[in-house]
Amino acid sequence: MVSSCRFLWYAVTVAVFFVPDVSATGGDGALCSEAVPQNAPYLNPKHSTDARVLDLLERMCWQEKVAQLGGVGGLLSINSTYNATKYSEIARLHNGTISPGEYLNYAEEAVPVILKVAAEAKEQHRLHIPYINVADSVNGVTLRGTTLFPATLSMSNSWNQDLFKSVITAIRDELLACGINWVLSPDLDVSRDPRNGRNGETYGEDNYIISELATEYVKIMEEVDEQGFMKIATTIKHFVYGEEHGGVNLASMYGGINHIYNDLAAPFIKVLQRTKPASVMPSYASIDRVPAHANRYLLQDVLRGSLGFEGIILSDADAISQLYNWHKISPTLQDAGLTALAAGVQSELAINFPTGFEQLVSQSASDAVVNQVNEAVRQLMTLKYRLGLFDRPVQSNRTSLTTLRSPKHISLAKTISQESIVLLQNDGFLPLVRSANTRVALIGPLAEVVDTGTYAAWTNSENGNKTLVDAVKDKFGADNVVYVRGVPLTETTSDNISDAAIAAQQADIVIISLGAIAVGWGDSLANQRTDGEGFTHSSLGFPGLQQDLLDAVIATGKPVILVLSGGQAFELEGSASEARAIIHSFLAGEYTAEAVVGIITGAVNPSGKITTTFPIASVVNPVYYNRLPSDYSAGAINLPKIQEVYRYPFGYGLSYTTFSLSNGKVSTKSVSKSGVVSVSTTITNTGSIAGQEVVQLYFRQNAPSAIELPTKRLTGFTKVTLTAGESKQVQLQIPVKELGYYVDGKYRVDTAVFSFYVGTSSSDKDLQGPFDVSVS
Repeated sequence: MVSSCRFLWYAVTVAVFFVPDVSATGGDGALCSEAVPQNAPYLNPKHSTDARVLDLLERMCWQEKVAQLGGVGGLLSINSTYNATKYSEIARLHNGTISPGEYLNYAEEAVPVILKVAAEAKEQHRLHIPYINVADSVNGVTLRGTTLFPATLSMSNSWNQDLFKSVITAIRDELLACGINWVLSPDLDVSRDPRNGRNGETYGEDNYIISELATEYVKIMEEVDEQGFMKIATTIKHFVYGEEHGGVNLASMYGGINHIYNDLAAPFIKVLQRTKPASVMPSYASIDRVPAHANRYLLQDVLRGSLGFEGIILSDADAISQLYNWHKISPTLQDAGLTALAAGVQSELAINFPTGFEQLVSQSASDAVVNQVNEAVRQLMTLKYRLGLFDRPVQSNRTSLTTLRSPKHISLAKTISQESIVLLQNDGFLPLVRSANTRVALIGPLAEVVDTGTYAAWTNSENGNKTLVDAVKDKFGADNVVYVRGVPLTETTSDNISDAAIAAQQADIVIISLGAIAVGWGDSLANQRTDGEGFTHSSLGFPGLQQDLLDAVIATGKPVILVLSGGQAFELEGSASEARAIIHSFLAGEYTAEAVVGIITGAVNPSGKITTTFPIASVVNPVYYNRLPSDYSAGAINLPKIQEVYRYPFGYGLSYTTFSLSNGKVSTKSVSKSGVVSVSTTITNTGSIAGQEVVQLYFRQNAPSAIELPTKRLTGFTKVTLTAGESKQVQLQIPVKELGYYVDGKYRVDTAVFSFYVGTSSSDKDLQGPFDVSVS
């Protein structure tokens, strides 16, 4: 199932616009049938937003209100064309939002078309109500000709908040240049199941780092411009999600209220405490048997009541109709719309029509429905005013498009790619010492792929010579490089493994590129995907015959560098463990290959660290680091017997230099519940080259506690740059109020002893401590 939101229509280029039906019904505003004066308060920016919205609601007829709840879900097909007849039909009852559609269109061609349609729609609407232009933004703008940044998981692997903020600022500025007003990001899902194909869209498995990055994302996007208007509205999603059965995208989840508050909803709680995101998107999942889009308790009692959310509740794509055709709790599509509305869903994203909300046109006699629709429209109109859509012309600005792919943005994309790639294994073979005639065998199907993630404006049929094949040949010289694919991406029919082994045997070094394809729906390799939205990993092994290829190459005895690609963890026992080095590039954007080669040759010192735990074997699940003490009782996991459940722990990643931590201490041995704990340590670069290390702070509450609590929790981090031999003191401060937890929806901080640990990964062997503090 396609989520928010790639929408595609087929193409003619004639513009036809809708004229709303304003015949009177019981849901009409009091001034619905009256002519609109030029000085109407809703058109006058001198009035307050609340006054303007109230006046506008009084002038809207029922059908116009209902139409604001839906949108034109993806205007453009390929070549920036659209079906004007279909647009006219759908826009009649879906004219609250509009979105660009086909990702493979170029911004310079698509943006003028989209904004021309939006401008004419605003002009021809009886009340001149504008669209909100809504789009996904995982890697950046979903149009080509923009900067393609790494996907969300990759960016979290950088652990560099300052760099992350610069990248999000660049993405925001490119969105603005393309006329986008509302994004379906950030993703706050806690990706605790490595089998989930959508983990590449998340910030990882830890709710602290998710909260920190998502908070900055919302703040930067929703920054106010010089005219006082919000720049870009955001959507925090998917409320709630992350532990669905079998890693399946739409599957159900179980868990009590303490699990939801302390684990799955924890990032939402933090972001809502620190910011005011414009919207929240429920998940596709059923939580304790109740679909999120029909879950009044979750959306009203928890989200609005307990968490205090005041913005718009926006559906995921086709999630309302799924109450009828997927979850099968509604007997009709109309009932699905009424159920979602009653639960609190206020705006609808859709791919397929009819959707459920347009059925509300027949419900004007219901006071409950009228009140719910009025409140939804009030929220949506308020957002349109806050974005300046009523007060500024809708027009394409060729000058603003020069923001796209600016030198600064390209530089940021390269830097975040370099810092997002993780060196998982290295026996000292890297950085590579080579001669001018070093012979390289480059092997594997991923070497000729730019692996971008599901929501990227990219196609491998036009990959811009940015594959690993291109980068390796450019660095080592085409005459010194032999490329053999070895096996197909996913098929189980042997390709030429023997040729690959021969090439490896004849080379000085071997670079083998394996992994999983996670590309957009329009990519030429879309039918080869095994990762990304709509996919679940029954095994964390390599797809197809890739493992056979790796076995054959390792068996040659030549030094092998294994380069992984995909938004997922892989099982890396067996022959993979015999590689001299393992580099995971995840979904690091269009400059992935350049960054990988930079790491191999030493031009780049790797500094990325994983934000998802890599299990020791596919069958070991769950494996996230912040487990409960009872999750892994003695002897519970046998394969037939394993000492550690993980191959690589959360927060782990290697560098070409070495670091040591010393003099760890806390500022006080006791503190009040209103106080602050300061933990400090000295970090020293003990190696011979400059590098970056992430200092990570974890804590654990000792008994007593009202519920079972995790063995450790991340509560702070900072990325430090050090020259060879340099030392710095790092200090991390934690308000005591951040050390609490929820019981039955109520937050508490206990009188107890808290143990703090500081180190370079979540593994006990990489941590100093405990440093105990008594809280009272």
